[in-house]
Amino acid sequence: MMKCDVVIIGAGPAGLTASIELASKGLQVVIVDENYRSGGRLLGQLYENRRKKQVWAGKIIAKELADKAKALGVKFLFDTSVWKIEDKKVFLSNEAVKVIAAKAILLATGAIEKALPIPGWQKVGVVTVGAAQTFTNLHNVKIGQNVIFIGIDPLSISVAIEMKHAGVNVKGLFLPPTTNLLNQKSNPKEVLESVASAAGMATNPIYRLGGKFVHGAYTKLLLQLLKYKQIKINGIPIYFRKAVTQINGRAEVQSVNVRSLKIDGEITGYEKTLLVDTVCLSGGLLPLIDLSQLANCVIIDIPELGGFVPLHNEHLKTTVEGIYVAGNITGIEGAQVAMAQGKLAARSILREFNLSSENEISVAFNEVEQARNLSPITFLPEIRKGRQIMRDKWEEYLKI
Repeated sequence: MMKCDVVIIGAGPAGLTASIELASKGLQVVIVDENYRSGGRLLGQLYENRRKKQVWAGKIIAKELADKAKALGVKFLFDTSVWKIEDKKVFLSNEAVKVIAAKAILLATGAIEKALPIPGWQKVGVVTVGAAQTFTNLHNVKIGQNVIFIGIDPLSISVAIEMKHAGVNVKGLFLPPTTNLLNQKSNPKEVLESVASAAGMATNPIYRLGGKFVHGAYTKLLLQLLKYKQIKINGIPIYFRKAVTQINGRAEVQSVNVRSLKIDGEITGYEKTLLVDTVCLSGGLLPLIDLSQLANCVIIDIPELGGFVPLHNEHLKTTVEGIYVAGNITGIEGAQVAMAQGKLAARSILREFNLSSENEISVAFNEVEQARNLSPITFLPEIRKGRQIMRDKWEEYLKI
């Protein structure tokens, strides 16, 4: 059995940042990750942060964080899954280390992609948007010659831009067909409002300005106009009034069927065929909460945060003593927010060891808010409402 002060599950931006903060105070820290290397989703991120007028290169940032953590003595266990958490013990699928006993546990497990099942999605040449991002930015691999995206959201727009910069012919972003499962992803009005935050990535200042006026009475008017003309961001067409209804090809992707949509998402008009060889599916992200369930943390459903999340206070402490959370397990946001949460969770843990003050925790909390304000992409339009709901739910829990 290995013993340490803190075990962190997840070597992404939140876990790495937390490990640096903890190890810098002299604590023994172990990071466990089922991947073969550290960085998580940070590895595939490469885009221009217009607010800071600089390029966000996730692969470089991940390496800097990992190098700093290793220099401080943080131990890494890669290719290792956690199958049980009990009494501050973490049980592992690792030949050398079966159990880690810690004084505190940080769950920084991130998010998983939602499935986007449409006819033909099992064919060779259909990938998730996360896989497309990883192939493009981490491995420098072009996954296709003529590519489309199904699912319009800030993540798919961001990855499409990244792929175009890498020389891929991105022919456009489309909605999926309307079904009971995909209704929200297929409604032009709801989708248009949800991606307004991504307008800041557009090179055309008119589109960036237009993103501010998407909500309310202007939405319907804009959607009427989009029936005849598509929006372009960085030269990539975004079709809010068209859906891909079928992916064609015997074994590999050869084409897709496209039909027009009414404002409410109802399919209309004639079917057209578009020749493509690759389809990227973007159904959104879900907080990865499996281990918090294993640890018997209270779980609540807050759609504004992305779905089911572990109940936690504003300093990222869960309902189980000694277990904390940080990053997308708390709600879907960007890497900058995850890193700030990693620091906040670390300082909350340090308080258990009498190594941090209330002022230091308050500073870290404010840094999370600042990161949220400056985030170049807002994945969920009502994230702040979700955070307030979480605070209210925590207060209710304390009264029980």
